[in-house]
Order: sequence, then structure tokens, then C-alpha cells
Amino acid sequence: MADHRRPDRLPIKLILPNQGKEKMVPGGGNKKLFRPVDSEYRDSLGRQVKAIREGVGPAMRRTGSAPLRVRLLMTAAAKSHRPEHLFSVDTCPIIGAGRIGELFVKGTPEGLARLAGQIASNTSDRITKELSCVDAIEPVTSVLRRENIPAIEILKKSPKRGSEFLTRVRLFDLGGDPDQARLVSDFEATCQQRGLPVSRGAYTSLTFEVRCRTTEDINAISGIVGVRSIRQMPLIRMLRPKLMNVTALPPGLPIPPDLEGDFPIVAVVDSGVAVVPNLEKWVSGRQQDVSPRYRNPTHGTFVAGLICWGAELNPHLASSIDPNPCGVFDLEVIPNYDPDAGETDFLTEQELLQSLVSALGQHANRIKVWNLSLGSDDPCSLDAFSPLAEEFDKLQERFQVTFVISAGNYTSPPLLDYPRTAAQLSDGRITSPADSVLGITVGAISHLDYAPKGPQRNCPSAFSRHGAGPNYIIKPDLVHYGGTCSLDLAHLSGIRSVSVGGSAEDLGTSFATPLVSRSIAQVYHQITPTPSPVLARALFTHHARDPRTSGRVPDGEENYFGFGLPQPVPYCLECTPFSSTLVFEDQLRPGFFLEWADFPYPPSLYRGGRFFGEITMTVAFSPSRSGRWGTEYCETNIDAHFGVYFERVNRATGVVKEVFKGLVPPEHKNAGLLYETYQIEKLRKWAPVRTYSGKLGPNGERGQSWRLLLRLLTRHGIEAQETFKPQPFALIVTISDPERIAPVYDEMAQIVRTRFQASNLTVRAVARIRPTA
Repeated sequence: MADHRRPDRLPIKLILPNQGKEKMVPGGGNKKLFRPVDSEYRDSLGRQVKAIREGVGPAMRRTGSAPLRVRLLMTAAAKSHRPEHLFSVDTCPIIGAGRIGELFVKGTPEGLARLAGQIASNTSDRITKELSCVDAIEPVTSVLRRENIPAIEILKKSPKRGSEFLTRVRLFDLGGDPDQARLVSDFEATCQQRGLPVSRGAYTSLTFEVRCRTTEDINAISGIVGVRSIRQMPLIRMLRPKLMNVTALPPGLPIPPDLEGDFPIVAVVDSGVAVVPNLEKWVSGRQQDVSPRYRNPTHGTFVAGLICWGAELNPHLASSIDPNPCGVFDLEVIPNYDPDAGETDFLTEQELLQSLVSALGQHANRIKVWNLSLGSDDPCSLDAFSPLAEEFDKLQERFQVTFVISAGNYTSPPLLDYPRTAAQLSDGRITSPADSVLGITVGAISHLDYAPKGPQRNCPSAFSRHGAGPNYIIKPDLVHYGGTCSLDLAHLSGIRSVSVGGSAEDLGTSFATPLVSRSIAQVYHQITPTPSPVLARALFTHHARDPRTSGRVPDGEENYFGFGLPQPVPYCLECTPFSSTLVFEDQLRPGFFLEWADFPYPPSLYRGGRFFGEITMTVAFSPSRSGRWGTEYCETNIDAHFGVYFERVNRATGVVKEVFKGLVPPEHKNAGLLYETYQIEKLRKWAPVRTYSGKLGPNGERGQSWRLLLRLLTRHGIEAQETFKPQPFALIVTISDPERIAPVYDEMAQIVRTRFQASNLTVRAVARIRPTA
């Protein structure tokens, strides 16, 4: 194992917080009507409210309230157009959202009467504008709660224990409203009357496991006024191991007694790690939550082998795999599902959460990276985040850890082309919990050329599922080598790891994931003090690159490559002589922006009155979140702008005005339309990680001085809540000379010393092979 301690390394500069200038964001307004609000339109809405009062009235009298659905015009879906005065505490307050342009409100008999009055007679500009946004007001139906799936299909898809079918039921969250308890009681009473066992388990939201027996049970639950959705309980699955080209383990693989120094640990949340000689020495501990009769550690052992010996077992990929030592903690949760290997059982998402909560409570202080090379049978929606992803986000935030999650495998031949066909775009999307906002989702790329019957080298493997994630967030986040195959599965070529009896090849996103886990574990381990998950993610993402070109992932391909292939440590934790990286960790308040005016720029990249060079930025943060808002799950967003001031002369008056021009635009965007739906899909608005890149071109850019600016956007009025705290963030800025000549690092280091309170990002020495006597 090579010694990566480098006396000549150039450290990243950490800019201490509270040095940006906070300024208030100027206000604005828009009185545009989205449709004519005439008497005919008002009468139409009034009839809809009357129908609701007559149809849902009995349920509202029993429970005190009933959630209702409001559909907005798609052009009026933005926060600034939300009808918060029409649907208010005086009428029917907004309690949540679903798809883009879909709101849920709390209906009561009194509130509906007042709403009808507002619709009929309130002609104020504000209410008229908000009325123009509304397309329909309607009850929540049983069909909507079943997501248009027939009851018999939900029953067929539900896993079965004994004579009972396991379903997952979510209730409407009224956001702390006193009527919440009555909705829950009504749900529980109906289940009790039908003799249906109900369990909340480790779910922290209003999500329950309900054991049904018949389609009548499904129909009864989908008719409960407080139920938001019912569907089958998702199962946690892995790709069945193939284990090709089995050989003996090569001699001389490193073990901890050979090392001098400490190394990180990755938790392997999987099927268990077998007791294999020498690999066992890398296992720091075990938690076994699978009954011995159902154990099959084949998959978990393969994953652990890649974390401990990935580079040694795959020398042809060694330049892309982090070479530093890494151990594992064995969290055995997935039972055997291969009938050829013994008795079988299954794991539900509720059971997985229970095991994770237990293990995190004991080990999260020591283990910061948790590898989840698993998925569910629950494809992710573009319109809502999965309950399991929401729970994963809560666990990561609560315990300050990072989950690294496989994107999922497409297994029905013919597999996925690249580029994808139109049909494959829907069929090949990631599965839950790969839609976790705070998790790092990993796709697989091919290490060989399989054209014309498969992918080319460094292109997405034919089995690797793709994004986008819900709300069009970029998923997968990163890619790594996970083996490859032809589209018809006739030809397979895997990456090599440990089998129970030696060494073997296998393929799947399950095996790209641990190669990312071991690298980000080094980021956590080598930076001291231990970085926040946000900073670790920002640094790791910032240095990822397109594996085909070593450049930026181009627009339109991020749903397959994410932000790219990560660089191993130490390269993502240091600078070069011709580049300088600055790290900002700070926080933003709603209604304000942070500005660093007269931002330093290397003198060697300023020639003839023009700026030259290349700039990349990454912003990462843990957004405020709430599952009751559907596709609007993320409630905070950060915009970053970096550019120059220049003087513009009015030819008519001769007046000189200073104008700001952004020079580092966001990546993975296609600017044009201003509608909220477009901003979400194309501009990645409300995404937890944003990257920016700007190359100043062969002729440079004119300007007087540089300015860096960050602004916080919020949803759902959370900034007015007493519990809302300023939004922390991590920002990485790299200024470089693409010609690799200018002494950028030395110049920026000198300027930073005089302009900012700053320190070096401290990196500890890594473990190395003990010198022989």
C-alpha cells in the first residue's frame, strides 16, 4: 500500500464564518391574473364547494375536519402565487401539497361556508389574483388514496405473513392542528372494527403498517377521511449474487496488524459478513438481526471485500479506487431470499428502520458512513419522496452520518440502452430509498467496452437505474465501477471481491456503492476535526468528474452520471500550484443574502484589463424538510452567484452605472421559462447540492471587481415559525488556470492571509504499511 503522506501538499483554505456582509433582499410583487375571474368562474368554484359540503359533510361532522384537494394552474404553481389568503385559517388552511400544482387544505363545515362567501363576493385584488390560480377544489377520493391502483392489485403486490397482507398507510399531517388526533383515532377505530393489526414501528411520520386480509379491507382503509395513501409495504431487496470466475484470494492482502496509524470504519448494512480469514481482521464489530436459519452472507461479504480490498483485488481500476485502508462494521439485516441457498424470508422497510435506529444509537459517534447496497420494489416517483427516504433523511440528520445508497438494478432483459430509449426513461428509474435527499446515491459505470450489444467503457452499465429523483433532484449523485454486461445478459464481466470460499467477480450497483463509501469515509477520517456531513459531501461532490472526459458532466446527462466519478483522497482534499480552493461554512437567514464584495482574484489571471481562468463552485446544505408537502418536501433553497462589477455608460445621458454580471452559472440547467415547474426540472431549484462552472474564455472578461453572493429561499412560511433556525451551508470555490501555468495557489494564499480570517483545512496523516526492521 502506497504512502500518501505528502510533505509538499497544498492545503485548502478554510474561510472562517461571519465575514460576509448580510443585506436585506428587496421585496416585490406581481398582480398578474392567470385567468379571467368572472361570475361564471366564481359560480363554478362555488358549486364545487357546495358539492364537497354535501358529500364530505358526514365525515367532517364525525372527525371535525376532512382534507380536501386543490388543483392549481401549472403556470401558477410558484410560491409567490400560492393562494394563502383564500385558503387561510379563516376558511380552509393549507396543510400540505402533493404533485406540482396540487395542494391539500383542511376543510370544516364552518370553513367551507366562509370559503364559499369569499369565492362569491370578495373582489379585492389579492383574492381575485388568488382565485385566478385555482383550477379545481375537490374531495380526496378513495381512488386518489390508492394512487389509481385497484384494491386487488394492492393486495396482490403486498408481502404476506401467514394469512395477512402487509400494507403501508400514510395519514394526512395537519401540521400540529388539534384535529390531528381525531383523524388518527378515526383511522385506528376503523382498523380495530375490522380486526386489522396496526403498527407504527420506527416510522416517525404518520405512517403505519396495516395487515389486511381482503380487498374489502383495502377499500375500507382507502375510504377513511384521514388517509392520504395506501399501498403495499415495500420490501428491501438486493441483486442475487452471481459469483463468476471464482478463484482463491491472492496472497499478501493487507491486514490491520501490518499498518501504522488509524483507519476509518464503514457500516455494511447488508446480509452479513462471513468469517473469512484476514477479512475478519477488518471487521470492527457485528450486530446480527437475522435469525440463523435465514442467514446467507454472500452479498454482504462481497460488499465488505470491496471496502477493505477494493484496489488490491481490482488492480486495473486501482487509479479510481481510494487506496487508503478502511474497515467495516457488520450490520446484518437482510435474510436469505435465494431458495437455492436455504430457507428464505423477507425484510420490510419498517423492519430495516428498526435495525438502523438501534445500530445508529450505539455506533454513530464512531462510524460516519453507512453503506446500503440495497433497494426496494418501490420505484421512485417524480412527484413525491418515498416514506423510507424521508425516514433516512431524519436519521442522517439526527445522527450526523452519511448513507451511501445503491441506485438500484434493472434486471429484465433486454437491459437499458445508453442513451436510454423513451420507454426506458420511465421503466429504469431509481427505486426507494435511493431518493434520500441527504443520502449519496451511486450508479454503476462499465469498466469495459461492450458495444454494440452493451455500454462503452465509462458509460452507465446496462443494469444501472437512473434519475431524476423526486422534484427532479439529481440522482444518482455519483457513479463508480460496478461491472458490466451485454443487454441480453449473455455476456457478463464483473468487478472482483471476496466470496465465502475465496474471490469472485460480480456486477451491480450494489458493488459500485462500497467504492464510494470507502472514499467518503476517508474524507470524514482524514479531516480534523471531523467535518459536518454537509462539508464532507460538498468536498466529495466538488471534485467529481465525468469518467469519460475528466471534465464536467454535461447538461442532460446528470440523471445517469450524477456529478460524476469521485476523486480518491488525497486529491479531493488539496490544491495544485495552478489552482486554489476556498471553503466557506456559514449560515443564511431568510429575507437576507450574504455578500463578499471585492472578492480576491489571482493577479496572474488578470491581463490587459481582463480576467482569465476557470471557476467551479459547489453549494451543499441540509434543507429544511417536511413530508406533508409532497414534491415540495425540501423547504429551503440556496442560490449562489459569482461574477464581476463593470461600468455601463448610458449613451443618451452619459451616466455611468455599475452593473453586476454573473460569470459562474449553475450547471445542469436549461434556462428559458420562468414557471416553477420549469425551474424545478431544468434549473434544479430546491436541490440540496448545486454545482456551478464558468470558463472565462480565450478573450477573458472585463470587470472592475469580483463579488460572491448567496441567498436563501424558503417555502410554506417556515421562516415565520419560532422553531426555524438559520440555514447552514458549505460552499466550495476553486479558481484555476486551465493552462496549468499561473501560480494561482501562492497568489491566493497571500491575498487570503490579508483579506480574511482563515486557516488551513487540516488533514491528518493516513495509516501506512509498517516499515520492516
